[in-house]
Amino acid sequence: MPNLLREHGCLTQLSQLLRQQVQNLSNMSHNASAVEDDPEKSKMSEKFMNLLATAINNLSSNEQNHKQFEDCVPMLVDIALEEETGESVRLSSLQALTNLSVMEHHHNHYTRIIQKLYHFLDGQSPGIRLQAAKILVNLSCNPELVPHMLAAKAPACVLELLRTGADEALVLRWTTFLANILTTVKESHLSASSLPPDDKAPSPETMYSALYGMNSIGQIKSKVFLLCRHKNENIKHQASRIYQMLNSK
Repeated sequence: MPNLLREHGCLTQLSQLLRQQVQNLSNMSHNASAVEDDPEKSKMSEKFMNLLATAINNLSSNEQNHKQFEDCVPMLVDIALEEETGESVRLSSLQALTNLSVMEHHHNHYTRIIQKLYHFLDGQSPGIRLQAAKILVNLSCNPELVPHMLAAKAPACVLELLRTGADEALVLRWTTFLANILTTVKESHLSASSLPPDDKAPSPETMYSALYGMNSIGQIKSKVFLLCRHKNENIKHQASRIYQMLNSK
């Protein structure tokens, strides 16, 4: 079915519909009085956007469709970054961005959302937190993006997500993410001077400082040492990777 839809141009039409809808929402956000006068129209636009993002998410599970969806990636990033975006639309957009980040083809569009993904991890929505973590895991497999991740302001939950009693799905993604970027730091010989200045947060606040700072490295090692005994074998494996990387730094 996905091949049939692709051959008949449905993926291109979805991209065009998404572009139109993003423009419509942008116009509405700049015309607050119009939204107040017609709240039903705003609600329908959000519902339609949700359907579009969900359709792109479903079709992007087939990696052969990723090329046709390249134009959608920056638009989905814009939607996720927009403060006015509702939670359901934001979640659908992040789900699509998760599938579209499995391969490295479109990773150049993701650098500007890294900081926001950290912000989402500090949020209250379990679904959005998990999707943010999944995207970070996918991006962390690309060594070229790791300096950007290290340069961004670290989330406040760096240690919280290493607690043995924290949500397993989040802990697994977070430990995988950390293990991946720590491995790249070692293999690529990255240091604080390797961080891109345009993306860099104040030095004490960077993800690099959160991992390698004198006040934090010991706390992280203590947390992951306990996770090395976790009942979840995958978490145990990723925690062991982190512990090994921090000890070899």
